[in-house]
Amino acid sequence: MRKLFALLSLLVIASMALAACGGQEAPPAATGEATDAPSVESTQEPASTGGEFKSKDPTTFVAVTIGEPETLDPALAYETAGGEIIQNVYETLVFYDGAATDKFVPQLAESWEVSEDGATYTFKIRSGVKFHDGADLTASDVAYSFQRGLLFGGYSGPQWLLAEPFFGIGVDDISIVVDGEGACADDRECLSALPAEDLKAACEKVTAAIVADDAAGTVTMTLAQAWGPFIPTIANGWGSVMDKDWTIANGGWDGSCDTWQNYYAEPSESDPFTTIMNGTGPFKLDHWTQGEELVLVRNDNYWREPAKLERVVIKSVDEWGTRFAMMQAGDADQVSVPAENRSQMDELAGEMRVFDLSAGSYAEPVGICGYDSSAQGQAKFTACGAGEADNGQPFRLYIGRPSISSQDLFMTFNIAETSNYVGSGALDGNGIPLDFFSDVHIRKAFAYCFDWDTYISDVFDGEAVQQPVLARQGMPGYEADAPTYSYDAAQCEAEFKAADLDKDGIAAGDDPEGDVWTTGFRLQALYNQGNTSRQVVSEILSANVAAVNELFVIETVGLPWPTFLRTIRAKESPYFVSGWQEDIHDPHNWYQPYMLGTYASRQNLPAELKDQFSDILDRGVAATDPAERQTIYEEANALYFEQVPTILLATATSHGFEQRWVHGAILNPIFSGNYFYTMYKD
Repeated sequence: MRKLFALLSLLVIASMALAACGGQEAPPAATGEATDAPSVESTQEPASTGGEFKSKDPTTFVAVTIGEPETLDPALAYETAGGEIIQNVYETLVFYDGAATDKFVPQLAESWEVSEDGATYTFKIRSGVKFHDGADLTASDVAYSFQRGLLFGGYSGPQWLLAEPFFGIGVDDISIVVDGEGACADDRECLSALPAEDLKAACEKVTAAIVADDAAGTVTMTLAQAWGPFIPTIANGWGSVMDKDWTIANGGWDGSCDTWQNYYAEPSESDPFTTIMNGTGPFKLDHWTQGEELVLVRNDNYWREPAKLERVVIKSVDEWGTRFAMMQAGDADQVSVPAENRSQMDELAGEMRVFDLSAGSYAEPVGICGYDSSAQGQAKFTACGAGEADNGQPFRLYIGRPSISSQDLFMTFNIAETSNYVGSGALDGNGIPLDFFSDVHIRKAFAYCFDWDTYISDVFDGEAVQQPVLARQGMPGYEADAPTYSYDAAQCEAEFKAADLDKDGIAAGDDPEGDVWTTGFRLQALYNQGNTSRQVVSEILSANVAAVNELFVIETVGLPWPTFLRTIRAKESPYFVSGWQEDIHDPHNWYQPYMLGTYASRQNLPAELKDQFSDILDRGVAATDPAERQTIYEEANALYFEQVPTILLATATSHGFEQRWVHGAILNPIFSGNYFYTMYKD
C-alpha cells in the first residue's frame, strides 16, 4: 500500500481498508487506507446469459469512486487511489504475472540476473521504449528513478520498502544513513543542517549501489544483503521509471549529490509531480480536475499493442445515492460500494464469479437465478442450473476471496498540539489530554468496548472475521487461536477505572481528587467522508463507551480524503480508522508498518516500545526458516496484544461489482486498483 485506502471498493472488496497501495494506505479502497479495489483475472468471454449487455460507449471506461489521489509522484504515492493511476501511466522493471501474487514477468527489463550471494541484481533494459513525451527510455532513467526515490525518503511514502534492502535491516530511511540514527527523519531543515560531507557520503552510497551502463543497456543494483522479496518489492508503483531529463526539467532532483537534501521528504502539496505525469505505460494522463475527475487517454505509441480502451474516466463522488444511480443508468462501469450498501447492488446482480480457495482463483461466471435477502453472503444467491437462463439483471458479482488488506483502529499516543480534535486538550470533561492514549488501560478499555459482532454483521453482512494478529493466513506469524479482545462492558469499565491520566499514582476508579472516571472526556473521531464503514466503527465505540459512563463522549467527524490523510500524518487525530493493503506477501510488510514505520509513526509510538518491536522484527526478517520466523513473530503477537497500540478489526472477503459488459480485468489483489490495459467493454 503498501497501501492506505481512500476509495471504497470498486470491484473486488478484499477488505475495507483505504489507500495504503501496497502496504498502502487505502481510503476504502488498501490502498487501501488497499484494497477494496477491483481487478479481474482473465480475458475470456462470459458464460451465456439471459440477455445482451451493451455499454453506451465501449471505448470509455467510467469508474466512480470516493476520494481521489493524494499525489501522482511514484516516489511519494502510498495510497491506492494514486497507485491505480501510476500503475497505468508508469511502468516498472518487472510486473506481476496475471493474478499471481508471487510470480513475475519482465516489463521494462527484458531479463535479469542475480549473483550467487543473492545481493546483486543486473537488469537488461528493454530497447525501443519511449516515454509519453517521445524521449527514449535509457538505463540512466532507470538508475535515476531508483536513486531519486531512495533520496526522496520520508515516512509519508513507500521508500522504506526499498531502503531496507539497499541500506540494511532496520535502516528504513536515507536520514538514518546520514547520521546513523535518523534524528532528522521527515525534517528537511534539520537534515540540511547536518555536515555536508555526511550528506554527500549518504548520496554516494546510493549512487554506488545503483549503477547504469547505457552502452550495455543494463542497470546493476547491489543490496546490503540478500533480500528474498526484492523482485516483488520493485514490481509496484514505487518501482516506476521516470524520464530523468523530464523530471529534472520539471523541478525534480538534479542528480547531484551536493543538492539531494533540498528534495528530501517533499510534501505532496509542493511536489511538482503531484499533478503531472510522463511515463511509458499504456495510458497517458489527459487531465486531473481535482475534486471532480481524472481522465486517462490511450497511448497509441505504446511499445506493446495499444490498449483496447481509448479513455478512462475516474469521477470522485462521495455520495452513495449518486454513484448507485449512475450504475443503474449504465453511466458507470464500476462504482465504489460501501459494504452497508451491497444489498442494493446484490438485487441487481445477474451473474457471479465465486472464489475457489483450492484453485486460488475465481471460478467461471455463472448466472444467478435466485436471491434471498434474509441470508448472508454467498448463501443469498442461487446459481442457475444447466440450460437455465439467468435473471437478466445487469451486474456481475465477485465474491469470496480472502482479503490481503485490513482496516483497523489506530490510537495516537501523543497527539500534536496543533490538533483541533481534542476539545479543551485537558482532563476536564471537555476534551482529552494530548497523551490520553499513552495510558495502556485507556487503550485496553477502548478495545473491550468495541463490538466485533455488530461491526461484522452491520458493515460486512457477516462476510468477515475478526483478525487475530497482524500476519495473514498462510504467512509465518499467523495464529488463528491467538488471544483477542472482545466486547466486554464490565472489562471496559474496569480498564477505564484502572487508568491514571492525572499521573498521581492512584487509579481513576479510586482517585478522590478525580480522574477520567469521574471527570469524563470528549474527543472527535475522524473518518474520510463517504466511508461510512469507518464512521460506523466510531459510532459503535461512541455508543458503548457512553453506556459504560455517560461522561464519555466520542463525536464523529468526516473529512475529505486528502485532509484526512494530512491530519493523521500530522498526528492530529486522537484515533483514526485506516486501511492497509500489503505491498508484498510477506509478514514483514505487515509488522513493520504497524510496529515501526508508516502507522507507528502516525501514532507517535514511544521510542521504548518501538525498540522492543524493532528487536523482534529485525530477527524476524533476517530469519529464512519459516518455523523460526513463526516463533519470532508469535513473540511480536504477544507483545502487540498486551500493549494494544491498535485495535485489529476484521478481515473481509471479496464482494464487489461491475457491469456485465466489462471484461478482461486482472484480478490481482495486490494491485492498487484496475490495470486498464487488458480491459475492454461490449
